[in-house]
Amino acid sequence: MQLSQSVKLKQKQSLVMTPQLQQAIKLLQLSNLELSQHLQAQVDENPFLELGETEDSNQPTADGSADSSADNAASADAPDLSDFKESAALAEDPTEHSDFENRFDQSIVDAPRNSSANAPFEGDYDAISNVSSAEGFYPGLFRQLNLAMDDPKQRLIAGHFVNALEPSGWIGMPVEDVADASGCSLDEAEDVLAVLQTFEPTGLFARNLEDCLRLQLIELGAMTDAFSILLENLDLLGRGEVKRLARLIKGTSDDVMEMLAIIRTLNPKPGEFLGIDHLEMPSPDVIVKRRSDGWAVELNRSTLPAMVINEDYAAMVATKKMDDEAQNYSANALNNARWLKRAVEQRNSTTLKISAEIIRQQTDFLEKGLDYLKPLSLRDVAQAVGMHESTVSRVTTGLLISTPRGGMPLKSFFSVNIASRTPSGNASAAAVRNMVKRLIGQETPGKPLSDEAICKMIADEGIDLARRTVAKYREMMNIPSSSQRRMQARLANIR
Repeated sequence: MQLSQSVKLKQKQSLVMTPQLQQAIKLLQLSNLELSQHLQAQVDENPFLELGETEDSNQPTADGSADSSADNAASADAPDLSDFKESAALAEDPTEHSDFENRFDQSIVDAPRNSSANAPFEGDYDAISNVSSAEGFYPGLFRQLNLAMDDPKQRLIAGHFVNALEPSGWIGMPVEDVADASGCSLDEAEDVLAVLQTFEPTGLFARNLEDCLRLQLIELGAMTDAFSILLENLDLLGRGEVKRLARLIKGTSDDVMEMLAIIRTLNPKPGEFLGIDHLEMPSPDVIVKRRSDGWAVELNRSTLPAMVINEDYAAMVATKKMDDEAQNYSANALNNARWLKRAVEQRNSTTLKISAEIIRQQTDFLEKGLDYLKPLSLRDVAQAVGMHESTVSRVTTGLLISTPRGGMPLKSFFSVNIASRTPSGNASAAAVRNMVKRLIGQETPGKPLSDEAICKMIADEGIDLARRTVAKYREMMNIPSSSQRRMQARLANIR
């Protein structure tokens, strides 16, 4: 075999993403709050950019078009899904006619997004109505703190523990982290924590559930070695392994039941309803409303600022005599400002169009409940709105939508298809999971349904599932097995 070197020319096509296209793609992935933060950073850098209060003037409509002219500032109503036009074209790509390098940071950080919101919304998100009063708890806590501690250093350390309190009344970080944050030693932090754990209500400032129950048992004078062993094995108690616990405490099953009866009188969350923390509700990005003529979808304008180009300042700069460097800077800054405005309008238009299509296909879910959630894939939505699947995926990832049935991630409307003998011929996996949850919720506590029995009951409704599929869905929803549910029902009957 002879080896030789040679030079060959090969021609191929490849997609080269311009900086503008990269920025446009990244803007699609931002929630309203993240977009607002990013735009504020750009306003700080670009003298031609300003932020308005809301996005009322250029609110995109359901057909995906967005008005990019500042002179044509007519407020648009929320789009009616019955008038949704699938064939309408998108707004013009703002990167198509731009050959300049933009000055925007190409490393937009995808900050973690909240993935749960369960409260229904009747209008734009109102942060004030979702904040509970905390005036009743902290004044009383600091009065106890001032009476218990004279040393200013101890009060400083105690302040860090107060900041670490969670709504449950437990501290939300290890004692080592509190010591590092306050600049003290671990022993000093432990001493302060020991004092704080004497405050009312008993169990406050506990490290975890075991610590919380232990403090309350000590307060009751019921703490024993057997209780100490039981608290160290709460996982066994949760699984109902009474006989194993009896062997560990060197007692009988009746002894475990008596101890459990005492534990059931304790408060595992002593901070509940004390106003330790505000009710932090993630702000939705899209809002769905029921109107007399159908469903309407709109962007949450309360968290979506309007982009404004300061044309007066641009005209004034154009009349000034400047050197080449300053002239190039101002020209690039103005071009970047106009590009960003068009890109944001494109992002809003795309988000609204995809959201409207998803809601239109899942109308039965909104009207009848989770059992009527239809199978839906990215491809289905992409074909309906005339976009690529990757665009639909980017828009729906991380966005929250508020519906009359509560707030939820926009991604939760997608579900795989399961073949069935129903008239529609298919069912979504989410709907089937809800059926499993509903059947288990309706079972007799002392006689839980086995996975096989659930399979047969679902088959009677026209959906054939394997037993292992039911087990998988049950585990996804953190539902114990039938034997564990039987044991939990037995423990629940203890008084």
